[in-house]
Amino acid sequence: MPSEPAKKISLENRVAWLESFIGKLQAAPSPERDILLKTVSFGDHLSTPERASVLSVSEEQNPEPSRGSSENLQVDLEGSLIYHGATSIYRAHLGVPAQGSASPSHELSANYVVGPDSNFEHVAEHFGISLYDELVDDALMQFFKWQYPHFMFIYREAFLRDHFGDRVRGKYWSSALLLSICALGTLMSPEKRHRDASEQFFSAAESILIVSGFTKPSIVTVQGFLCLAFYEIGRGNLSKGWGFSGIAFRMAQDMGFQRDPKHWVSHDASLATEEDLEIRRRIFWGCYTSDKLISLILGRSVYLFYDDAEVETTNRLPDFPEMKPWLPAGFSDYDGGFGVVNPLIPCFKEQIRLSNIIEKMLSKLFSTKSSLEGIGRQSCLDSLNFELCSCLLFHSVRIALNFEQAVSHDISALKDNARKDCLSSAEDIAHIVRKYRSQYGLGHSPLMMIYGVMQAVRTLSLFGTSEEAQYLLHVLDECSSAWTLAHQARDRLARVEG
Repeated sequence: MPSEPAKKISLENRVAWLESFIGKLQAAPSPERDILLKTVSFGDHLSTPERASVLSVSEEQNPEPSRGSSENLQVDLEGSLIYHGATSIYRAHLGVPAQGSASPSHELSANYVVGPDSNFEHVAEHFGISLYDELVDDALMQFFKWQYPHFMFIYREAFLRDHFGDRVRGKYWSSALLLSICALGTLMSPEKRHRDASEQFFSAAESILIVSGFTKPSIVTVQGFLCLAFYEIGRGNLSKGWGFSGIAFRMAQDMGFQRDPKHWVSHDASLATEEDLEIRRRIFWGCYTSDKLISLILGRSVYLFYDDAEVETTNRLPDFPEMKPWLPAGFSDYDGGFGVVNPLIPCFKEQIRLSNIIEKMLSKLFSTKSSLEGIGRQSCLDSLNFELCSCLLFHSVRIALNFEQAVSHDISALKDNARKDCLSSAEDIAHIVRKYRSQYGLGHSPLMMIYGVMQAVRTLSLFGTSEEAQYLLHVLDECSSAWTLAHQARDRLARVEG
Protein backbone atom coordinates (compact mmCIF):
# COMPACT_ATOMS: atom_id res chain seq x y z
CA MET A 1 0.00 0.00 0.00
CA PRO A 2 1.46 3.40 -0.95
CA SER A 3 2.69 5.66 1.84
CA GLU A 4 1.07 9.00 2.64
CA PRO A 5 3.86 11.03 0.91
CA ALA A 6 3.51 8.83 -2.18
CA LYS A 7 -0.26 9.40 -2.22
CA LYS A 8 0.30 13.12 -1.89
CA ILE A 9 2.78 13.20 -4.78
CA SER A 10 0.43 11.11 -6.93
CA LEU A 11 -2.46 13.46 -6.19
CA GLU A 12 -0.33 16.53 -6.92
CA ASN A 13 0.73 14.97 -10.21
CA ARG A 14 -2.88 14.44 -11.19
CA VAL A 15 -3.84 17.99 -10.30
CA ALA A 16 -0.84 19.40 -12.20
CA TRP A 17 -1.71 17.37 -15.27
CA LEU A 18 -5.38 18.38 -15.08
CA GLU A 19 -4.52 22.09 -14.76
CA SER A 20 -2.21 21.83 -17.77
CA PHE A 21 -4.87 19.98 -19.80
CA ILE A 22 -7.57 22.54 -18.94
CA GLY A 23 -5.23 25.34 -20.01
CA LYS A 24 -4.66 23.67 -23.38
CA LEU A 25 -8.39 23.05 -23.74
CA GLN A 26 -9.33 26.68 -23.09
CA ALA A 27 -6.69 27.98 -25.50
CA ALA A 28 -7.64 25.62 -28.34
CA PRO A 29 -10.17 26.47 -31.09
CA SER A 30 -13.45 24.50 -31.04
CA PRO A 31 -12.45 21.76 -33.55
CA GLU A 32 -9.23 21.05 -31.65
CA ARG A 33 -11.06 20.80 -28.31
CA ASP A 34 -12.96 17.74 -29.51
CA ILE A 35 -9.71 16.15 -30.66
CA LEU A 36 -8.05 16.87 -27.32
CA LEU A 37 -10.97 15.38 -25.39
CA LYS A 38 -10.81 12.18 -27.44
CA THR A 39 -7.14 11.71 -26.65
CA VAL A 40 -7.58 11.51 -22.88
CA SER A 41 -8.87 8.73 -20.67
CA PHE A 42 -9.87 9.72 -17.15
CA GLY A 43 -8.95 6.39 -15.59
CA ASP A 44 -6.87 5.43 -12.62
CA HIS A 45 -3.55 6.57 -14.01
CA LEU A 46 -3.45 10.21 -15.01
CA SER A 47 0.24 11.08 -15.06
CA THR A 48 1.67 14.47 -15.88
CA PRO A 49 4.31 14.26 -18.63
CA GLU A 50 7.53 15.22 -16.84
CA ARG A 51 6.23 18.51 -15.45
CA ALA A 52 5.65 17.32 -11.89
CA SER A 53 9.06 15.69 -11.68
CA VAL A 54 10.72 18.84 -12.94
CA LEU A 55 8.83 20.88 -10.38
CA SER A 56 9.60 18.67 -7.40
CA VAL A 57 13.25 18.08 -8.32
CA SER A 58 14.01 21.71 -9.08
CA GLU A 59 12.36 22.99 -5.93
CA GLU A 60 14.10 20.41 -3.74
CA GLN A 61 17.56 20.94 -5.22
CA ASN A 62 17.26 24.67 -5.79
CA PRO A 63 15.24 26.27 -3.01
CA GLU A 64 13.87 29.70 -3.82
CA PRO A 65 16.33 32.41 -2.72
CA SER A 66 15.20 35.05 -0.30
CA ARG A 67 14.93 37.72 -2.97
CA GLY A 68 12.39 35.48 -4.76
CA SER A 69 9.82 36.83 -2.31
CA SER A 70 10.05 40.24 -3.99
CA GLU A 71 10.04 39.03 -7.61
CA ASN A 72 7.44 37.05 -9.50
CA LEU A 73 5.46 36.63 -12.71
CA GLN A 74 1.91 37.93 -12.88
CA VAL A 75 -0.80 37.75 -15.52
CA ASP A 76 -1.43 41.07 -17.27
CA LEU A 77 -4.69 42.29 -18.84
CA GLU A 78 -3.81 40.56 -22.12
CA GLY A 79 -3.34 37.21 -20.39
CA SER A 80 0.46 37.17 -20.64
CA LEU A 81 2.84 36.40 -17.80
CA ILE A 82 5.10 39.38 -17.16
CA TYR A 83 7.90 39.96 -14.67
CA HIS A 84 7.50 42.22 -11.62
CA GLY A 85 10.39 43.15 -9.37
CA ALA A 86 10.39 44.54 -5.86
CA THR A 87 9.50 48.13 -6.86
CA SER A 88 6.83 47.37 -9.49
CA ILE A 89 3.79 49.67 -9.40
CA TYR A 90 1.57 46.60 -9.51
CA ARG A 91 3.15 45.37 -6.29
CA ALA A 92 3.43 48.60 -4.34
CA HIS A 93 -0.10 48.44 -2.93
CA LEU A 94 0.01 44.72 -2.14
CA GLY A 95 2.72 44.70 0.50
CA VAL A 96 3.45 41.05 -0.29
CA PRO A 97 3.81 39.35 -3.64
CA ALA A 98 0.94 37.45 -5.17
CA GLN A 99 2.76 34.14 -5.22
CA GLY A 100 1.52 31.77 -7.89
CA SER A 101 -0.89 34.42 -9.14
CA ALA A 102 -0.85 33.02 -12.64
CA SER A 103 -3.98 30.99 -13.16
CA PRO A 104 -3.86 27.77 -15.16
CA SER A 105 -6.14 29.25 -17.80
CA HIS A 106 -3.55 31.86 -18.67
CA GLU A 107 -0.27 30.08 -18.00
CA LEU A 108 0.16 28.66 -21.47
CA SER A 109 -0.22 32.05 -23.15
CA ALA A 110 2.84 33.44 -21.44
CA ASN A 111 5.53 32.19 -23.74
CA TYR A 112 3.92 31.24 -26.99
CA VAL A 113 0.84 32.11 -29.02
CA VAL A 114 -1.56 29.33 -29.90
CA GLY A 115 -4.41 28.96 -32.35
CA PRO A 116 -5.17 30.71 -35.64
CA ASP A 117 -3.89 34.11 -34.43
CA SER A 118 -0.35 32.74 -34.63
CA ASN A 119 -0.78 31.70 -38.26
CA PHE A 120 0.02 34.52 -40.69
CA GLU A 121 0.34 32.58 -43.92
CA HIS A 122 -1.82 35.18 -45.66
CA VAL A 123 0.74 37.89 -44.83
CA ALA A 124 3.52 35.79 -46.32
CA GLU A 125 1.40 35.18 -49.42
CA HIS A 126 0.88 38.95 -49.75
CA PHE A 127 4.66 39.23 -50.15
CA GLY A 128 4.74 36.38 -52.66
CA ILE A 129 5.97 33.73 -50.20
CA SER A 130 4.62 30.24 -49.59
CA LEU A 131 5.63 28.81 -46.23
CA TYR A 132 5.75 25.36 -47.85
CA ASP A 133 7.93 26.34 -50.80
CA GLU A 134 11.32 24.72 -51.44
CA LEU A 135 12.84 28.20 -51.10
CA VAL A 136 11.92 28.10 -47.40
CA ASP A 137 13.65 24.73 -46.95
CA ASP A 138 16.77 25.99 -48.72
CA ALA A 139 16.81 29.19 -46.64
CA LEU A 140 16.61 27.17 -43.41
CA MET A 141 19.43 24.91 -44.56
CA GLN A 142 21.60 27.92 -45.41
CA PHE A 143 20.86 29.61 -42.07
CA PHE A 144 21.68 26.62 -39.89
CA LYS A 145 24.74 25.75 -41.96
CA TRP A 146 26.37 29.19 -42.04
CA GLN A 147 24.83 31.43 -39.36
CA TYR A 148 23.55 29.30 -36.49
CA PRO A 149 26.66 29.46 -34.23
CA HIS A 150 26.13 33.24 -34.05
CA PHE A 151 22.38 32.94 -33.38
CA MET A 152 22.34 30.63 -30.39
CA PHE A 153 19.26 32.36 -28.97
CA ILE A 154 17.38 29.97 -31.28
CA TYR A 155 17.34 26.33 -30.23
CA ARG A 156 17.62 24.51 -33.54
CA GLU A 157 16.17 21.14 -32.52
CA ALA A 158 13.00 22.57 -30.95
CA PHE A 159 12.39 24.99 -33.82
CA LEU A 160 12.78 22.28 -36.48
CA ARG A 161 10.67 19.81 -34.50
CA ASP A 162 7.80 22.29 -34.42
CA HIS A 163 8.41 23.37 -38.02
CA PHE A 164 8.10 19.84 -39.39
CA GLY A 165 5.56 18.78 -36.76
CA ASP A 166 2.71 20.62 -35.03
CA ARG A 167 3.16 24.26 -36.04
CA VAL A 168 -0.10 25.45 -34.50
CA ARG A 169 0.65 24.29 -30.98
CA GLY A 170 4.43 24.41 -31.13
CA LYS A 171 6.07 26.55 -28.46
CA TYR A 172 9.20 27.34 -30.46
CA TRP A 173 7.87 28.11 -33.95
CA SER A 174 5.92 30.98 -35.48
CA SER A 175 5.39 32.31 -38.98
CA ALA A 176 7.26 35.50 -38.10
CA LEU A 177 10.26 33.62 -36.69
CA LEU A 178 10.38 31.34 -39.73
CA LEU A 179 10.31 34.34 -42.08
CA SER A 180 12.99 36.14 -40.03
CA ILE A 181 15.30 33.13 -40.19
CA CYS A 182 14.65 32.76 -43.92
CA ALA A 183 15.53 36.43 -44.49
CA LEU A 184 18.97 35.73 -43.02
CA GLY A 185 19.30 32.31 -44.61
CA THR A 186 18.64 33.50 -48.15
CA LEU A 187 21.52 35.98 -47.81
CA MET A 188 23.82 32.95 -47.66
CA SER A 189 22.41 31.26 -50.76
CA PRO A 190 24.68 30.84 -53.81
CA GLU A 191 21.65 31.46 -56.06
CA LYS A 192 20.93 35.10 -56.86
CA ARG A 193 17.16 34.61 -57.10
CA HIS A 194 17.18 33.25 -53.56
CA ARG A 195 19.25 36.19 -52.29
CA ASP A 196 16.87 38.58 -54.04
CA ALA A 197 13.97 37.04 -52.09
CA SER A 198 15.58 38.02 -48.79
CA GLU A 199 13.88 41.42 -48.76
CA GLN A 200 10.46 39.78 -49.19
CA PHE A 201 11.05 37.48 -46.22
CA PHE A 202 12.23 40.40 -44.11
CA SER A 203 9.27 42.62 -45.01
CA ALA A 204 6.78 39.84 -44.27
CA ALA A 205 8.40 39.08 -40.90
CA GLU A 206 8.59 42.76 -39.99
CA SER A 207 4.92 43.30 -40.85
CA ILE A 208 3.79 40.45 -38.62
CA LEU A 209 6.03 41.37 -35.68
CA ILE A 210 5.21 45.08 -35.74
CA VAL A 211 1.46 44.44 -35.90
CA SER A 212 1.15 41.47 -33.53
CA GLY A 213 4.46 41.11 -31.69
CA PHE A 214 3.80 43.69 -28.98
CA THR A 215 0.40 42.43 -27.83
CA LYS A 216 1.68 39.22 -26.25
CA PRO A 217 5.35 38.83 -25.28
CA SER A 218 6.63 35.42 -26.35
CA ILE A 219 9.83 33.47 -26.88
CA VAL A 220 9.38 33.40 -30.65
CA THR A 221 8.74 37.17 -30.74
CA VAL A 222 12.00 37.86 -28.88
CA GLN A 223 13.84 35.61 -31.31
CA GLY A 224 12.13 37.16 -34.34
CA PHE A 225 12.98 40.76 -33.39
CA LEU A 226 16.59 39.80 -32.71
CA CYS A 227 16.88 38.15 -36.14
CA LEU A 228 15.49 41.33 -37.72
CA ALA A 229 18.03 43.38 -35.73
CA PHE A 230 20.96 41.45 -37.20
CA TYR A 231 19.43 41.61 -40.67
CA GLU A 232 19.11 45.41 -40.51
CA ILE A 233 22.58 45.92 -39.06
CA GLY A 234 23.96 43.63 -41.74
CA ARG A 235 22.57 45.83 -44.48
CA GLY A 236 23.73 49.04 -42.86
CA ASN A 237 20.49 50.22 -41.24
CA LEU A 238 22.19 50.59 -37.88
CA SER A 239 19.60 52.69 -36.05
CA LYS A 240 16.75 50.38 -36.99
CA GLY A 241 18.77 47.32 -36.06
CA TRP A 242 19.66 48.89 -32.72
CA GLY A 243 15.97 49.57 -32.11
CA PHE A 244 14.88 46.03 -32.94
CA SER A 245 17.52 44.57 -30.62
CA GLY A 246 16.34 46.85 -27.83
CA ILE A 247 12.78 45.59 -28.29
CA ALA A 248 14.00 41.99 -28.08
CA PHE A 249 16.05 42.56 -24.92
CA ARG A 250 13.31 44.54 -23.19
CA MET A 251 10.74 41.86 -24.02
CA ALA A 252 13.06 39.13 -22.70
CA GLN A 253 13.33 41.00 -19.40
CA ASP A 254 9.57 41.57 -19.40
CA MET A 255 9.19 37.79 -19.40
CA GLY A 256 11.70 37.29 -16.58
CA PHE A 257 14.47 35.70 -18.64
CA GLN A 258 17.09 37.32 -16.40
CA ARG A 259 16.21 34.83 -13.66
CA ASP A 260 16.86 31.12 -13.99
CA PRO A 261 13.74 29.37 -15.30
CA LYS A 262 13.73 26.89 -12.41
CA HIS A 263 12.26 29.73 -10.31
CA TRP A 264 9.28 30.12 -12.66
CA VAL A 265 8.21 26.45 -12.89
CA SER A 266 5.34 26.98 -10.44
CA HIS A 267 4.16 30.05 -12.36
CA ASP A 268 4.63 29.09 -15.99
CA ALA A 269 3.09 25.91 -17.41
CA SER A 270 5.15 26.19 -20.60
CA LEU A 271 8.19 25.11 -18.53
CA ALA A 272 7.04 21.50 -18.66
CA THR A 273 10.31 19.60 -19.15
CA GLU A 274 14.03 19.81 -18.51
CA GLU A 275 14.40 20.66 -22.19
CA ASP A 276 12.16 23.71 -21.73
CA LEU A 277 14.37 24.92 -18.88
CA GLU A 278 17.54 24.45 -20.92
CA ILE A 279 16.04 26.16 -23.97
CA ARG A 280 15.08 29.17 -21.83
CA ARG A 281 18.65 29.40 -20.54
CA ARG A 282 19.99 29.10 -24.07
CA ILE A 283 17.77 31.99 -25.20
CA PHE A 284 18.96 34.25 -22.39
CA TRP A 285 22.66 33.61 -23.00
CA GLY A 286 22.11 33.94 -26.75
CA CYS A 287 20.56 37.36 -26.10
CA TYR A 288 23.47 38.22 -23.81
CA THR A 289 26.13 37.44 -26.43
CA SER A 290 24.09 39.16 -29.17
CA ASP A 291 23.88 42.31 -27.05
CA LYS A 292 27.67 42.43 -26.72
CA LEU A 293 28.29 41.81 -30.42
CA ILE A 294 25.83 44.53 -31.46
CA SER A 295 27.24 46.99 -28.91
CA LEU A 296 30.78 46.19 -30.06
CA ILE A 297 29.93 46.74 -33.74
CA LEU A 298 28.16 50.04 -33.05
CA GLY A 299 30.46 51.19 -30.24
CA ARG A 300 27.60 51.67 -27.79
CA SER A 301 26.71 50.77 -24.22
CA VAL A 302 25.60 47.24 -23.45
CA TYR A 303 22.06 46.54 -22.28
CA LEU A 304 22.24 43.16 -20.53
CA PHE A 305 24.77 42.92 -17.69
CA TYR A 306 26.31 39.69 -16.50
CA ASP A 307 25.94 40.51 -12.80
CA ASP A 308 22.26 41.42 -13.21
CA ALA A 309 21.38 37.92 -14.39
CA GLU A 310 20.72 34.83 -12.32
CA VAL A 311 20.74 32.17 -15.04
CA GLU A 312 22.69 28.94 -14.95
CA THR A 313 25.15 28.32 -17.76
CA THR A 314 23.77 26.43 -20.71
CA ASN A 315 24.34 22.71 -21.13
CA ARG A 316 24.20 20.60 -24.23
CA LEU A 317 21.07 18.70 -25.16
CA PRO A 318 21.67 15.61 -27.32
CA ASP A 319 21.85 15.86 -31.11
CA PHE A 320 19.63 13.26 -32.70
CA PRO A 321 20.77 11.43 -35.84
CA GLU A 322 18.31 13.32 -38.05
CA MET A 323 20.00 16.58 -37.05
CA LYS A 324 23.15 15.84 -39.06
CA PRO A 325 22.05 17.68 -42.26
CA TRP A 326 21.32 20.76 -40.13
CA LEU A 327 24.69 21.01 -38.38
CA PRO A 328 26.82 24.13 -39.03
CA ALA A 329 29.72 24.09 -41.47
CA GLY A 330 32.81 22.85 -39.67
CA PHE A 331 30.67 20.92 -37.19
CA SER A 332 28.86 18.71 -39.70
CA ASP A 333 31.94 16.51 -40.16
CA TYR A 334 32.23 15.92 -36.43
CA ASP A 335 31.29 12.31 -35.70
CA GLY A 336 31.20 11.93 -31.96
CA GLY A 337 28.26 9.54 -31.98
CA PHE A 338 24.86 9.96 -30.40
CA GLY A 339 24.92 11.73 -27.05
CA VAL A 340 28.59 12.67 -27.28
CA VAL A 341 29.40 16.34 -26.69
CA ASN A 342 30.33 18.14 -29.91
CA PRO A 343 32.30 21.41 -30.01
CA LEU A 344 29.33 23.76 -30.55
CA ILE A 345 28.32 24.22 -26.90
CA PRO A 346 31.92 24.66 -25.65
CA CYS A 347 32.29 27.31 -28.37
CA PHE A 348 29.10 28.98 -27.18
CA LYS A 349 30.41 29.02 -23.61
CA GLU A 350 33.57 30.70 -24.89
CA GLN A 351 31.36 33.30 -26.63
CA ILE A 352 29.68 33.98 -23.29
CA ARG A 353 33.07 34.38 -21.60
CA LEU A 354 34.33 36.73 -24.33
CA SER A 355 31.06 38.66 -24.15
CA ASN A 356 31.66 39.25 -20.46
CA ILE A 357 35.06 40.76 -21.35
CA ILE A 358 33.43 42.95 -24.02
CA GLU A 359 30.94 44.12 -21.39
CA LYS A 360 33.77 45.16 -19.05
CA MET A 361 35.60 46.89 -21.89
CA LEU A 362 32.60 48.92 -23.05
CA SER A 363 31.23 49.72 -19.60
CA LYS A 364 34.50 50.43 -17.77
CA LEU A 365 37.12 51.51 -20.28
CA PHE A 366 35.07 53.25 -22.98
CA SER A 367 32.18 54.51 -20.88
CA THR A 368 31.49 58.24 -21.26
CA LYS A 369 31.64 58.51 -17.46
CA SER A 370 34.79 56.45 -17.08
CA SER A 371 37.17 58.06 -14.61
CA LEU A 372 40.05 55.74 -15.43
CA GLU A 373 43.20 57.66 -16.25
CA GLY A 374 46.92 56.97 -16.19
CA ILE A 375 47.89 53.93 -14.17
CA GLY A 376 44.27 52.99 -13.47
CA ARG A 377 43.41 52.91 -17.18
CA GLN A 378 46.55 50.94 -18.00
CA SER A 379 45.77 48.46 -15.24
CA CYS A 380 42.30 47.92 -16.70
CA LEU A 381 43.81 47.48 -20.18
CA ASP A 382 46.30 44.91 -18.90
CA SER A 383 43.61 43.01 -17.02
CA LEU A 384 41.29 42.80 -20.03
CA ASN A 385 44.12 41.82 -22.37
CA PHE A 386 45.03 39.02 -19.99
CA GLU A 387 41.46 37.67 -20.02
CA LEU A 388 41.29 37.39 -23.80
CA CYS A 389 42.26 34.31 -25.81
CA SER A 390 42.35 33.18 -29.46
CA CYS A 391 39.58 33.34 -32.06
CA LEU A 392 38.29 35.85 -34.61
CA LEU A 393 36.20 37.63 -32.00
CA PHE A 394 39.17 37.73 -29.65
CA HIS A 395 41.43 39.41 -32.21
CA SER A 396 38.71 41.90 -33.17
CA VAL A 397 38.12 42.84 -29.55
CA ARG A 398 41.86 43.01 -28.87
CA ILE A 399 42.33 45.60 -31.63
CA ALA A 400 39.29 47.58 -30.46
CA LEU A 401 40.68 47.52 -26.93
CA ASN A 402 44.21 48.69 -27.79
CA PHE A 403 43.85 50.80 -30.94
CA GLU A 404 43.18 54.09 -29.16
CA GLN A 405 46.41 53.81 -27.20
CA ALA A 406 48.30 52.57 -30.27
CA VAL A 407 47.52 55.80 -32.19
CA SER A 408 47.96 58.12 -29.22
CA HIS A 409 50.66 60.79 -29.13
CA ASP A 410 52.33 59.26 -26.10
CA ILE A 411 55.95 58.29 -26.48
CA SER A 412 56.28 55.25 -24.30
CA ALA A 413 56.73 51.52 -24.25
CA LEU A 414 53.01 51.19 -23.49
CA LYS A 415 52.16 52.71 -26.87
CA ASP A 416 54.59 50.35 -28.61
CA ASN A 417 53.07 47.36 -26.84
CA ALA A 418 49.57 48.43 -27.88
CA ARG A 419 50.72 48.70 -31.51
CA LYS A 420 52.30 45.26 -31.35
CA ASP A 421 49.08 43.77 -29.94
CA CYS A 422 46.98 45.42 -32.67
CA LEU A 423 49.34 44.36 -35.46
CA SER A 424 49.62 40.80 -34.17
CA SER A 425 45.85 40.44 -34.05
CA ALA A 426 45.40 42.06 -37.48
CA GLU A 427 47.81 39.56 -39.01
CA ASP A 428 46.01 36.69 -37.29
CA ILE A 429 42.66 37.96 -38.60
CA ALA A 430 44.09 38.01 -42.13
CA HIS A 431 45.25 34.42 -41.62
CA ILE A 432 41.83 33.32 -40.31
CA VAL A 433 40.09 35.02 -43.24
CA ARG A 434 42.39 33.32 -45.76
CA LYS A 435 41.70 29.93 -44.22
CA TYR A 436 37.93 30.51 -44.11
CA ARG A 437 37.96 31.78 -47.70
CA SER A 438 39.82 28.72 -48.98
CA GLN A 439 37.49 26.32 -47.16
CA TYR A 440 34.09 27.93 -47.64
CA GLY A 441 34.35 31.11 -49.69
CA LEU A 442 33.24 34.48 -48.33
CA GLY A 443 29.66 34.56 -49.58
CA HIS A 444 28.51 32.96 -46.32
CA SER A 445 30.65 35.02 -43.93
CA PRO A 446 29.21 35.74 -40.47
CA LEU A 447 28.59 39.37 -39.56
CA MET A 448 31.41 39.11 -37.02
CA MET A 449 33.88 38.71 -39.89
CA ILE A 450 32.96 42.12 -41.32
CA TYR A 451 33.80 43.75 -38.00
CA GLY A 452 37.05 41.82 -37.65
CA VAL A 453 38.21 42.69 -41.18
CA MET A 454 37.43 46.37 -40.57
CA GLN A 455 39.54 46.38 -37.41
CA ALA A 456 42.39 44.60 -39.20
CA VAL A 457 42.33 46.98 -42.19
CA ARG A 458 42.62 50.12 -40.09
CA THR A 459 45.50 48.55 -38.15
CA LEU A 460 47.40 47.28 -41.19
CA SER A 461 46.92 50.61 -43.00
CA LEU A 462 48.79 52.38 -40.20
CA PHE A 463 51.25 49.84 -38.85
CA GLY A 464 51.39 46.97 -41.34
CA THR A 465 51.83 46.41 -45.06
CA SER A 466 49.62 48.03 -47.68
CA GLU A 467 49.40 44.69 -49.55
CA GLU A 468 47.72 43.00 -46.59
CA ALA A 469 45.36 45.94 -46.13
CA GLN A 470 44.42 45.82 -49.84
CA TYR A 471 43.77 42.08 -49.62
CA LEU A 472 41.32 42.63 -46.77
CA LEU A 473 39.60 45.42 -48.71
CA HIS A 474 38.97 42.88 -51.48
CA VAL A 475 37.62 40.54 -48.80
CA LEU A 476 35.02 43.18 -47.91
CA ASP A 477 34.02 43.32 -51.58
CA GLU A 478 33.41 39.56 -51.59
CA CYS A 479 31.46 39.70 -48.32
CA SER A 480 29.17 42.42 -49.69
CA SER A 481 27.16 39.86 -51.68
CA ALA A 482 25.58 38.86 -48.36
CA TRP A 483 26.09 41.93 -46.15
CA THR A 484 25.52 45.47 -47.44
CA LEU A 485 27.38 46.67 -44.35
CA ALA A 486 30.60 45.28 -45.87
CA HIS A 487 30.12 47.46 -48.97
CA GLN A 488 29.42 50.54 -46.84
CA ALA A 489 32.49 49.85 -44.70
CA ARG A 490 34.60 49.44 -47.83
CA ASP A 491 33.43 52.82 -49.16
CA ARG A 492 34.19 54.56 -45.87
CA LEU A 493 37.70 53.16 -45.79
CA ALA A 494 38.27 54.24 -49.39
CA ARG A 495 37.18 57.80 -48.55
CA VAL A 496 39.47 57.91 -45.52
CA GLU A 497 42.44 56.69 -47.53
CA GLY A 498 41.60 59.07 -50.38
